[in-house]
Amino acid sequence: MNQERPNEAIAKQVVERVMGIQLEHADTHGGVDYMSTDGTVALEVTAVTDGEKQSARHALSRSKAKGSPTTTLQGCWLVFVSDTQPGMKTFMQRVPPAIAELEFVGETYFDDQRAAAHVIEKGELSRIYRPLLDAGVERAVYQPHPDRPEDPDHVHRIWTSTGSGGSVSGSDESLDRLMEELNEKPDNPTKLLASGAEQRHLFVWLNDDTWYNIARPLSRESPSWADDGWGLPTTKPQLDPSITHLWVVHDRSRLGWLWDGEKWQELRDP
Repeated sequence: MNQERPNEAIAKQVVERVMGIQLEHADTHGGVDYMSTDGTVALEVTAVTDGEKQSARHALSRSKAKGSPTTTLQGCWLVFVSDTQPGMKTFMQRVPPAIAELEFVGETYFDDQRAAAHVIEKGELSRIYRPLLDAGVERAVYQPHPDRPEDPDHVHRIWTSTGSGGSVSGSDESLDRLMEELNEKPDNPTKLLASGAEQRHLFVWLNDDTWYNIARPLSRESPSWADDGWGLPTTKPQLDPSITHLWVVHDRSRLGWLWDGEKWQELRDP
């Protein structure tokens, strides 16, 4: 029997808890991962990820662990950067001071294309823009945080949102990109169909190495004030007929979606 993997076991527990059923490991020689005790439900577990992103993400984590120079900000900033660019190991040592200077001169938005043109023209903000461009910052957005009596200890900070693979307009477009990737995995529907089960569930794990345009709605890498307009998909997933149910869960945030064949429902820490 094939060895049960940790992410498969967790997916099994999620499905059991949400659906109130019991599943047994069934992948003896390359078959479907799990079957219900009565044989009516089959579950196959997979992941959509990009291994090339891992080294850059780890470099950014090491940079964060080193700590940033002491800076005083008047509000929070959301900073977007590609997670495949070099130099991530010193990112948090270079960016906060430049953001603080940007804020000090009254700027509330940074765009790399506009900034690059400004530097070429030797504009007055070139000395501030250049370190951000060198660090690979694509966009930075200032978000004021008014003083609130219920949150006296709030500290303004920089939120770093890493991503690659392009941007998307919302959850529906992310879902479309996910379907494109799943179509490249024909073994999943093949195993589910061969199970003979009435309900055939595909559980998809996303993680911090999944393409940003797919994981964006569920990763919650940005604070809540930057997530307006992102929620459950509004369109039906274009699934292979062998798949009746689709689960999509991010392994860090534990946020996800479930398509039950008719509608979407939200999963929070399932």
